[in-house]
Amino acid sequence: MISNEIKKRLLQKDWYVECKTEQEANLLLRACDDAGITCDSGHKATKFQPYIHYPADIGFCEEDDGITQDIKYFKESEIENITGWFFNAIKNNDSKLTPQNEEQEHLVQILLAMMQGLYVEEYNDDNRFWKPSDSNCIFLNTEYRIAPKSTPLITREMWAMIAPEWKWVAMDRDGEVYFYSDEPLISANGFSWTNCGGDYCDSVLAINTDSINWERSLTERPEDV
Repeated sequence: MISNEIKKRLLQKDWYVECKTEQEANLLLRACDDAGITCDSGHKATKFQPYIHYPADIGFCEEDDGITQDIKYFKESEIENITGWFFNAIKNNDSKLTPQNEEQEHLVQILLAMMQGLYVEEYNDDNRFWKPSDSNCIFLNTEYRIAPKSTPLITREMWAMIAPEWKWVAMDRDGEVYFYSDEPLISANGFSWTNCGGDYCDSVLAINTDSINWERSLTERPEDV
C-alpha cells in the first residue's frame, strides 16, 4: 500500500511518469489502484498494463477522468514529470513495510511473540490439536496462535475434597487428567506426564479441560488446603 504522500500527489493530477520497463509501469499502476485512480476508460489501472508499449509515458491530466499513455503530448505540455520523485517515494515507502490485511497482522503478532519469549502454538492438522511451536521461523501454510493463559485445572474448593497425599494434578495430551504425589515432568515421549517413581491415579472428577494447554496444565495443591 502506498503512503498518503504518494496518494495525495497522484490524486492532484497533472503529472506523468516515464516508465522504461514493464516493472516500472507495474509499480505506477499498482499505486494508482491504491489511490483509487482508474484508466481513462474507467477500468482498473492495472488492467491497462497489457496495452502499454515501452518505453511509455503514463500520466493523469487535469481534464481526463483517468490515466492515459502518451509519448509526445506529456513532454510538450506543462504537466509535471514526477518520475524521479515517484520512484524514490516508492522505494522509501517499501522500506517501511506494514501489514496489509488481518492475516499479515496476525503473523506479525506471532513473530513479535516469538521474539519476546511468549508461548506460541501451531496447529497439528493430522491429529487436530494445538502443540508448542518448535521453530523460530514462521511458515505461511501453518496456523499459529499465542497460547491462552494457563488456567488451573483444580480450584481451591476442589482441592479441599481431594485426599492430601495428592499434591499435583496435570492433563496429558489426550485430555486425561491424573493426580500425583510428587511433582511430575513431561515424559520422554512428549505425550504425557511422569512423576519418576511417585504414586499417581487418574481423576474421577468432572474437570473442564476446554482451552487448557496440556503442557501448561500442571497445577500444585495450595499449601493451606
